[in-house]
Amino acid sequence: MQVPTLTKEVIHLKKHLLSLCFPVVFLIVPFWTDQLSPLLQTLFFLMLFISICLSLHTGWTLLSPRFPNWTKRVNRIHPALGILLGLVLLTAFGYLFFTVFSLVTFGIIQSILTIVLMYIGLAIFVFLLSCFVEGITRQSKEALFQPVLIFVSVSYVVLTTFGILQLIA
Repeated sequence: MQVPTLTKEVIHLKKHLLSLCFPVVFLIVPFWTDQLSPLLQTLFFLMLFISICLSLHTGWTLLSPRFPNWTKRVNRIHPALGILLGLVLLTAFGYLFFTVFSLVTFGIIQSILTIVLMYIGLAIFVFLLSCFVEGITRQSKEALFQPVLIFVSVSYVVLTTFGILQLIA
């Protein structure tokens, strides 16, 4: 009887499993976040956002080669149509976001919804910015996804740092 060996794909997936599952760690924190100072709450959401960015980046690098037809379809969307579609989706997402959090007040369910909605919102925002940058540079959205995601995460870190400096001062 032969013992199955690990393929390169399974080893590659195990290396990235931590960054894919890291946002789940933040599910336990909301039970006591209301007791944190504004500075610690800011740091908490900064770490949550960065972990979701890393997880989305890892998910993209793992899934985009597996679904080339899907990425070709996304690349065929005209930048102007993509910007319009992104704005409509972002508006619908904003409505969904505020509706969900006005209805759900329980801790663990609200935590799960926060993480899921952060994934969806970040993916829509990165799609919107990728369409905008594609219209300017004429590169494919597929090539722009990772640089735009890095730009969004670095921008959030910079803005949060300025917010933290305001809280300290």
